[in-house]
Amino acid sequence: MKLEGKGFYIWKIHMCEGGNVAQIVKRARDANLSHVLIKIADGARAYNVDLATPLVEALKGAGIQAWGWQFVYGNEPFGEADIAIHRINTLGLDGFIVNAEVAYKNKHAQASAYMERLRLNVPDLHIGLSSFRYPQYHRELPWTEFLSRCDTNFPQVYWMQAHNPAQQTDQSIAQFQNIFPVRPIVPTGAAFAEWGWRPTPAEVRAFLSHAKTIGMSAANFWSWDYAGSMEGADLWDAVADFDWPVQNPPRDIAEILFDAMSGGLLDPISALYQPNAILVTSRHTYQGLAGIRAHYTNLFQQVRGAKYKMEIRVLQDNLRQISWDALEAVNGKAVQNAQDTIGLRQGLIQYHSRVYDVT
Repeated sequence: MKLEGKGFYIWKIHMCEGGNVAQIVKRARDANLSHVLIKIADGARAYNVDLATPLVEALKGAGIQAWGWQFVYGNEPFGEADIAIHRINTLGLDGFIVNAEVAYKNKHAQASAYMERLRLNVPDLHIGLSSFRYPQYHRELPWTEFLSRCDTNFPQVYWMQAHNPAQQTDQSIAQFQNIFPVRPIVPTGAAFAEWGWRPTPAEVRAFLSHAKTIGMSAANFWSWDYAGSMEGADLWDAVADFDWPVQNPPRDIAEILFDAMSGGLLDPISALYQPNAILVTSRHTYQGLAGIRAHYTNLFQQVRGAKYKMEIRVLQDNLRQISWDALEAVNGKAVQNAQDTIGLRQGLIQYHSRVYDVT
């Protein structure tokens, strides 16, 4: 899945908004982020185990792409690939980033083994490489082995100990034109402090402006852990206030629900509900996914092939009020002036009240 717009890397979920998933999603939406990249593995072990699943679900429910990333060492290439594959499939990620740095220098065979196993098992997933911004200074890294099985290059353009993000971005791009294979670039900028150095908000804005001007589809930052704290608040605000609209802005969960209803698609509908969700109508109370699927099966039988129209009011971040009609059913039935109230938990529907009549 191609990236557009702005994003942030997350290292430790519990260090971001205190690990509060709802607050992470709210802040991402308020900043108009299109994507969040979450650490899901370190070497051959899982990372952020307890909070990754609800966070990925909540972000996707809010229309924000949820990517995972893994720091790799090359000591256990098959073990690293296997945990990445497991986490990717379990979490249902939109994309995946391989973070290879000093530990992977001069490990060409290991890089090839890792990437081949990874790509074989997730052939359709968008995969990127995150590493040094200047490949000429790090020739020992297995660039070709990694990039040959990646879709996008995410160089770490951190401009550390300097204050020239645009120039460093251009230099990074120019150097990667000489590395085979050449991949589309999504640069990662600096929103952290280290060894007495810190970027300024003006530099963050300059980095984003330059990336957008030269035609980059997206840019992101390391990292939410720092920029999202009180200490890094000015850097966060610089990213949040920068206008980078995407061609396909995040869609509300209610829109996704009614699109699936229009197609009579039970599996996509079920994916929008918490496993223990409750759906209440004037006649029945359905609890759990099996009951909810039964409700939709009955509705689709009552108004076969109907076209759905709806209007949404967002009462709060986690509350929707929806007015809807189901018209032009093949069996002549219709629903008019129906009213739904939807309550969300961690980006998925927890409670659903539906008042409707089939005529």
